[in-house]
Amino acid sequence: MIDMCRWSSAVALILATLLLTGCKEDSDQTDKNHSAALLEPFESDSAESLKNMPANGQSRRFDCSDPSGMSSDKRLWCRALGAWQRSDSFSDSAHQQDEYIEAWKLGYLDAAQAKNPAAESLRDRPLAANGYDSGYMAQLDDQGIIEYDCGGTNDSDNEYRDRWCEGFAAYSKSDQGTSSNAVLRSIFINGYMSGKAIALTMPSSMESIFDEEVTAPAAGAKKPIDQPDSTTPRSVAVFYRGFNNGFQAMLDSIRESVLQLREQMQNMPGMGADGSLPGMEGLLPPDAMGR
Repeated sequence: MIDMCRWSSAVALILATLLLTGCKEDSDQTDKNHSAALLEPFESDSAESLKNMPANGQSRRFDCSDPSGMSSDKRLWCRALGAWQRSDSFSDSAHQQDEYIEAWKLGYLDAAQAKNPAAESLRDRPLAANGYDSGYMAQLDDQGIIEYDCGGTNDSDNEYRDRWCEGFAAYSKSDQGTSSNAVLRSIFINGYMSGKAIALTMPSSMESIFDEEVTAPAAGAKKPIDQPDSTTPRSVAVFYRGFNNGFQAMLDSIRESVLQLREQMQNMPGMGADGSLPGMEGLLPPDAMGR
């Protein structure tokens, strides 16, 4: 005779393991109740600025060896000067220096504002394009943005990288920004990964995974996250969208894993025809028992 307590403990352990480890399948389902509104991609106004920037114009210069009077303009200019002196494009030409530095500053500020990179508009001005790209990347480094190559289909030995790439795939489907906008992509992915993690801590998650849609929390219950309002900056709203997508993806993944577990247990001794233990039918989704 089967020890029902032992079976119950085994099932509880399996479900707890699923909740703690999560699942690696991504979800294509969109959470209609909790997703932020679709956002138009950032349109950078820098492309026109770069086109109109004089190639031989003289920009304001600073003495970077003098630490006094280090205004924000001077600090930015001196950082750009350092990048120019380290670049492969470096020369003794003052005009080329000015062009590179002005483009570098524009790229740096565009990245700070989460704008789409505009270097593509400078194909006929490679020096400015290099400066712009260098400034844009400098801002990404300042923000601590981590990037991975998500090529291939096999999981790596880096768990964070694999979860990051799940978020990358979700961002690519989200219409939240262009594929070249590393800032918005990072914001979305951070939200996505946070949403998946929070889904494992919510008391209502176990109930929600058996519903077709995430139900509204009971009165007084904690919400996964406050939803943005109409005044929320677009870059912040991207985080909310990523969070909601990740939260729903985790619930969908757990639900699918539980259903797979039920199917695998249907033919085990002592199990009901529907894969449930006697007295534990309530743990199954309603449609699993034809209800």
